[in-house]
Amino acid sequence: MVRSMTSRSDSTLPAETVRLDTRRNVIAYTGDTIGFFTGMSFIPATTVLVGLASLLTSDKTLIGIIAMSWGVASLFPQLIAARLVQGKRRTKPMIILYSTIGRQAMLLFALWLLFTNASSPVLTVILMIVAIVVFNILDSFTGIAWFDMLSRNLSPRGRGRILGRAQFLGSITGIGAGFAVTRMLSSDGLPFPQNYAVVIICAWIGFIVSLLFQFGYEENPASDAEAAAAAARSGSFVGAVVEGLRTDPVYRRVLFTRILTGLEAMTAAFYVVYIKERLKLADSSIGVFSIAFIVGGIVGIAVFGWLASRSGARSVVRLAAVLQAAAPVIAFIVSIIPGIESVPILGYGLFTLILAVDGAAARAYVLGFCGYTIDCAPAHQRSIYVGVLNTLGGLVGLAPVLGGLWLNIGAGLPLAYTAMFGVVAIIAAVGAVLSFTLPHIEHGAA
Repeated sequence: MVRSMTSRSDSTLPAETVRLDTRRNVIAYTGDTIGFFTGMSFIPATTVLVGLASLLTSDKTLIGIIAMSWGVASLFPQLIAARLVQGKRRTKPMIILYSTIGRQAMLLFALWLLFTNASSPVLTVILMIVAIVVFNILDSFTGIAWFDMLSRNLSPRGRGRILGRAQFLGSITGIGAGFAVTRMLSSDGLPFPQNYAVVIICAWIGFIVSLLFQFGYEENPASDAEAAAAAARSGSFVGAVVEGLRTDPVYRRVLFTRILTGLEAMTAAFYVVYIKERLKLADSSIGVFSIAFIVGGIVGIAVFGWLASRSGARSVVRLAAVLQAAAPVIAFIVSIIPGIESVPILGYGLFTLILAVDGAAARAYVLGFCGYTIDCAPAHQRSIYVGVLNTLGGLVGLAPVLGGLWLNIGAGLPLAYTAMFGVVAIIAAVGAVLSFTLPHIEHGAA
């Protein structure tokens, strides 16, 4: 299959690129994605991990750090990862190495919970942060290498079709994970903290299944032209980053859209904390919110996969941006409804909807922002473009801590949450509007 772009191509590359939409790769991508999605469905940062943190500490800033560490640790190191990947003909060995090491962090933290019973809550929170950071730093290295291999293995339409189907199936298995979490965290389930330890071990099993499928990838090595182009620029990596930001207005627009809509993470970290406090909900509600997050992801990936295969990544970016603006808007509306405690089902239902919307938006990243970035990047700068996208997105990962500081300063003020939801809703809405100015990137067949 031939990949071409109108107005955005690299003359240093050959006209044809061999693709590997083979049965072996379809199985590998499907199994890897399903395993990883299932594992992630056991420990969503905005529900299960934040819920665990809220049982160990009442400090909102510390809870915000838990949510922040997930995003920051997965995004900030990606420029380093891009530097490591740039110019490599093969990246599969890097994928397997980083996955093998990083995914053990979750197992070690689960064992800590099992054998210590979280007898030292502050130390347990610190170790949770360490586990999250180690897992996500190495997973970010895996991700950059994975995306680089993906761009060489699959055509744009093949990427939308195969990954859309795989993420959909992974979301289906995630429903089972959500129900399992609800059962394990219920009042008649396992005692605390063994219940959370088992949940995290289940997540680790999913990650290991993902790793096993990674061994099955058949990699299409970078062409001589791509390797030569990357090597010619390897001596000035920072210069290549600056060049891309300075000379590519489309890429700058993608980055601004990503940052503005991504600031929704500031409120996402506290949706569950807010509604649990206001309605005095039981811990088992975390499982319900997790299921809503997963179901939203299933609907989202079905729609995003359809959009990506028919209309391209730009349509996915636009829809996801609208969803990210919608979540804090709904939260703001709930926060200003007086006496909602007397009708708890209303607040419960609307925040369940918010988590579903967040779940859908979370499934758009690969097919949306990353897909659009891969499509618009010159071949020799793919890893740099994706690395910058994710690293600047790491700035957004700081938002939950800002939210925690905001809430700590405004402790006891009834409008603290309302003001935060409202401000974030406005910022995310600006990002959603900006997403509709992104140009169409065309792909054709020769």
